[in-house]
Amino acid sequence: MAFAMLTWGISWTNAKILGEYAHPNTLMFWRFLTGASALIPVILLLKDKFKYPAYVFKYIILNGLFLAIYNYFYFRGTQLGLAGAGGVLVTTLNPIFTVIITGLFFNADLQKKDIFGLLLGFISGALIMNIWSLQPEELFASGNIHFVMGAFTWAFVTIISTRSKEHIGYLPFSFWSFLAASIFTFPLAVMQPDFYIFSHDAVFWLNFFLVSIGAMTFGTTVYFIAAMELGSEKASAFIFTVPAIAMLTAVIYLGEKLTLITTIGMICGMTAVFLINRK
Repeated sequence: MAFAMLTWGISWTNAKILGEYAHPNTLMFWRFLTGASALIPVILLLKDKFKYPAYVFKYIILNGLFLAIYNYFYFRGTQLGLAGAGGVLVTTLNPIFTVIITGLFFNADLQKKDIFGLLLGFISGALIMNIWSLQPEELFASGNIHFVMGAFTWAFVTIISTRSKEHIGYLPFSFWSFLAASIFTFPLAVMQPDFYIFSHDAVFWLNFFLVSIGAMTFGTTVYFIAAMELGSEKASAFIFTVPAIAMLTAVIYLGEKLTLITTIGMICGMTAVFLINRK
């Protein structure tokens, strides 16, 4: 999970760079298709199976749909807004949305330390964004509203992954989910004038493979494993490590600024992970 979150943190900068090359619909389709293709040799090597009963595909279709929706908000948000802010806002709000949804619909039982950890994670995001200095319209302007919707959408990905663990293995679940998402996004992508991406330069391909093979094939699959093994609340808590990674990467590669308040916010986020996962 630590390495998976590293790939996710870096991916916000990757997505920002890719947004200069292609439309979000184009990037979504090729990302999902590449991620699914990369899993085929792994599944064959581990002698896992691709075939599952028809009822399992209700989880796959739902997960693929929410993955597609999330990725639109992800790519569009980084095109319009700051990569560091996106990594903070999405990954801080996601565990909170996950807990709220599981509490309302699945009667999830939380201890006081879990609630405190979630609140601390929210404070972490507020500090990193300097939320007190923003007007309401500024907070949700530009890419920020996409980041909020992305966090809400990813909560459903987490919950569906948890519910599917008794019916399908994690690698086939990732493969079929990515393939379903590529099918959902293909009609949107093929209409774009930049659909054919093969003429782009080395900078595009480096960032594309990091965001596809690194963050999605490796990172998302590991996250699905954690959601299946740890439960949705525990797995989503690991996301609190991503804000620091996303912000630091944005500082190094995109020139975004790191302040003392931002550093304190990152420490709060790490502490939130510790609290929620502590037995």
